[in-house]
Amino acid sequence: MATSGTFNFNLDIDEVIQEATEMIGGEQTLGHTPASARRSINLMLKDWQNRGILLWTTYTTLVTVATSTTSYALANDTLDALEVVLRRDNTDIQLERISFEEYQIIPNKTQTGRPSQFTIKRDRDNPTVLVWPIPENSTDILNIEGIRELEDANKSADQNADLPKRFLPPLTCGLSYYLAMKTAGTPPDRIAMLKGNYEELLARALEEDRQRASMYIVPRINTV
Repeated sequence: MATSGTFNFNLDIDEVIQEATEMIGGEQTLGHTPASARRSINLMLKDWQNRGILLWTTYTTLVTVATSTTSYALANDTLDALEVVLRRDNTDIQLERISFEEYQIIPNKTQTGRPSQFTIKRDRDNPTVLVWPIPENSTDILNIEGIRELEDANKSADQNADLPKRFLPPLTCGLSYYLAMKTAGTPPDRIAMLKGNYEELLARALEEDRQRASMYIVPRINTV
């Protein structure tokens, strides 16, 4: 039996919109402009980011500390930091994350030493990492694992969504649900069906996106 031998299937944004509107059962745009559909895609992607960590959006950056400097800016598209590791003399030491509120009530923020804790000050445009105690040298390195925002779906031709191909099913089904809610006359039971399918596909993709670790089963031995 002959097979294609290719692994290149993907959908650009316009094809995602077309597939989603076909799922509803109407015309290609169902009275909505492509701009309206792209807006729904972007809103849906923001909701995905609110649901948890999307592994393909993580990145690592190395920052050399500066003496007496507690604040270190992250890239503008950073949402959060998962962890911060201090590297000193080729030894990695994981810093404890505390809330910004806990950081605020530290009585002596000017204390210097080897940093042991960090927090994230999540400003609107430019999140920063704050470490405590304040670094005592300018040779330690912070290994920061951050989470970036998903890129927008805009009107560029032949543009793909900023996600792995395994997320195409929930993307298209989710868009059909979003568009159905904006389409007058869509039966409520069809909207409910699309929502159910979307949530199931998204949960499946998110589960596949989780980190895996080896599992060892140790037999229970009765000594009696």
